[in-house]
Amino acid sequence: MIKLTVIGECSGAPLASHATSCYLVEGESTSLILDMGSASLSLLKVIRSFDGIEHVVVSHFHPDHSADCAVAVYDRLIAMQCGRDVKPLVFHALEERDLTLPPYSGFVKIDECSREEIGEFSISYMKSEHPVDCLAVKVQDRDGHTLVYTADGALTDRLVSFSSGADILIAECSFYPDMGNGGAGHMNANDVCTLAVKAEPDCLVLSHLPVYGDRGIISDYVRKRYEKGKVLLASPYLEVSI
Repeated sequence: MIKLTVIGECSGAPLASHATSCYLVEGESTSLILDMGSASLSLLKVIRSFDGIEHVVVSHFHPDHSADCAVAVYDRLIAMQCGRDVKPLVFHALEERDLTLPPYSGFVKIDECSREEIGEFSISYMKSEHPVDCLAVKVQDRDGHTLVYTADGALTDRLVSFSSGADILIAECSFYPDMGNGGAGHMNANDVCTLAVKAEPDCLVLSHLPVYGDRGIISDYVRKRYEKGKVLLASPYLEVSI
């Protein structure tokens, strides 16, 4: 079983009462977080205690994906100093970036060749097409259920292959149809449609959304062009289970 809860879905900077990229992934006995963008820790605490989270996967270090990592370390420090029963917070990332503060937090270096076992989850990675080093993430449980998170990156054949057959595909959609270009290392609604048609996910979650305009335009556009699976527009606390 994999349960996804969107915590933050904004690109660049958060809207009021929203956060930038952050996703809670839960199994029967394992919880982890994919990215911790700005305002994400606060929004997460609305629905659950952070004390039970032990692993954070950081796709890359642009602030809208990593801004709350440092304050998460302080949160764990405070929890331990208050005597709460918590374990060190472990960051899985391309670089350490001062995330390690023993005994409160630790660091595991990852790259696109890494294969990890975190509780009941198997995690693999793919380097995306982005101006800075960035990893797309694949999470599989022991029954073969699969969640893929594109993180940030332009549409490529490698991303299609990596995403193929996912039960849940969290796809960045940074621009409205016919806006932006791959040179920025992001996808627009046209690109996401192409990705979905080729990869055929059961559930497509549109995220890393623009913080201007009517986002409903994006979801309507994609739904008309991808009919094999469910299409959902990310918002705080959206839940999807497989």
